Amino acid sequence: MTPPSISVKEKLARMGWLKSVITVLVLVLVYAGSSAHLRISPGQFTDGDTWSAMSDLVIRLGPFHRIETCKDANTAWGDDPLVKSKPAKVAAVCEQGETLYAYVPHYLEEQVEFLKEIRGPLLETFRMAILGAFFGALLAIPFSLLAARNLVRSKAVYWVVRVVLNLIRTVPDLVWAAVLAGALGAGALPGVLALTIFSFGLNAKLLSESIETIDPGPLEAMQACGANRMQQIRYGVVPQVLPQFLAYGLYVLEIDVRASTILGLVGAGGIGVLFNTELNLLRFRHVGAIIVVMLLVVWAMDFVSTKVRERLI
Repeated sequence: MTPPSISVKEKLARMGWLKSVITVLVLVLVYAGSSAHLRISPGQFTDGDTWSAMSDLVIRLGPFHRIETCKDANTAWGDDPLVKSKPAKVAAVCEQGETLYAYVPHYLEEQVEFLKEIRGPLLETFRMAILGAFFGALLAIPFSLLAARNLVRSKAVYWVVRVVLNLIRTVPDLVWAAVLAGALGAGALPGVLALTIFSFGLNAKLLSESIETIDPGPLEAMQACGANRMQQIRYGVVPQVLPQFLAYGLYVLEIDVRASTILGLVGAGGIGVLFNTELNLLRFRHVGAIIVVMLLVVWAMDFVSTKVRERLI
């Protein structure tokens, strides 16, 4: 009795271990080549100084102050009647040269007071993101129609629009903001324009791909009835892609809120300006407060946006 023949698919399935080994080897080669050109050795990832510097930054973002001079140690744990005397810690810093950390008195009161300064730039960040997402979505509508293969009859138009959209998405939003801030000056305007360009490119790509996957039946039926191009788009395309368009708009808005916090680093307005200022002044506790606030805001927006998109799609 002849054994049953094994199909090509079954042979590939049995060679799954070989594909895993090849994948690991490729990743190792990619890492080795990249690290060699960047002059980064594997030991730098496990070096004690690297992790000490990172832990030092994390501690200073919280309610602790770094004590590395004898003067600071005496102020924090010396004989001052207003503080609790800790001669062992003073000796560790002054005599042994250790770096210690002291809890900052009235930390919560300081952070609550600083929240008042965050409120204005945070609202400006929201407004920038909303305007950028709104204008970007509006601009994306006509271009997404021209970038859909099943709607455009001219291949030249299709490829020109595709190339333009690819070029726009190639340039990061931070670069757009830096260029526009240099041309228009610091403020919210270059930030809004940079977010508009970024949102336009992303919305146009996502929407055009959705249009290319619509059911062609309604379009063919309207063509047979003599409907013109605008009627076909209005009654055959829009009803099918409108939920995706709204969902993509919310998704891009969520991304714009995150991006707008970074644009301030190049003077494009928003909470990023305050973040950059506090970072340059080495006010790490204020930087930590800004990071916590933005984490909460992004988490809330992600939660709400996900729930709304689930209902739309």
